[in-house]
Amino acid sequence: MTTRSNLHTHCTYCDGNDSMQDMVQAAIDAGLTSIGFSSHYPTQYDFDDVQMDIGKLDAYFEELESLKQQYKSSIAIYKGMELECRVLGEGRPVIDNRCDYTIGSCHYIRNNSQFFCIDYLPSMIDDALISFGSAKKLIEDYYQEYISFAKEVPFDIIGHVDIYAKLNENMHYFDPDAKWYTDMTIDYIDEIAKTGKIFEVNTGAMSKGYRTEPYPARFILQRLHEKKVPVTISSDSHSTKTITFAFDMAEELLRSVGFKTQLQFNGSTFEAVAL
Repeated sequence: MTTRSNLHTHCTYCDGNDSMQDMVQAAIDAGLTSIGFSSHYPTQYDFDDVQMDIGKLDAYFEELESLKQQYKSSIAIYKGMELECRVLGEGRPVIDNRCDYTIGSCHYIRNNSQFFCIDYLPSMIDDALISFGSAKKLIEDYYQEYISFAKEVPFDIIGHVDIYAKLNENMHYFDPDAKWYTDMTIDYIDEIAKTGKIFEVNTGAMSKGYRTEPYPARFILQRLHEKKVPVTISSDSHSTKTITFAFDMAEELLRSVGFKTQLQFNGSTFEAVAL
């Protein structure tokens, strides 16, 4: 394993299982040289159970700064947030200037003013499919939302871009090899790639038993490689046990489609490191 950083981690400030300090120690024990925290941005929606309480933002950044100083001789700690594509009032999130980096993700999609979570429970996927009428329409609307989000907000990393497929290996609500799906997805991926952002290779759904390969799917990674779009590996970790989950598999997948490097954050910019 050559990956020595993880920028997508969650702690008890949002829906993570372990404290920030415990996550830092786990990262050190795993041999990482840096860790970034990406708690869920406060959307302030009542239905959003994973968001950070907006009243805890100051404490979040203060604890990050304290740990950064405490562990500076052992590991670099970076301040981040995972932004949601929509926040209360139907607006876009605003990046807090205390962040070193940000991830942009869409966990919810909207249809007729109603929001649907697309990565949590099969029953929620079922509700979304009923509302949208088909998996094709659901995925089309998801990507159109993501494209607008990526164009309008200057976040750094595209988070788990095909998260709508998280439960598909077990539920089979669309055929991932269907030509309509692969052709449409490639077109949308090309549009997102034009924003110049980094795509995340995310092993989080693997650690929870939902997927057997990382996000995004292999054919998407092949397209990203063809278009020379940069990627970065993360585990979307919610506990100390998954800090580097399946990083070796993610590296091998990237090498198998032709990638020689990934990007890692150094505190001020993203730099290429060998896989």
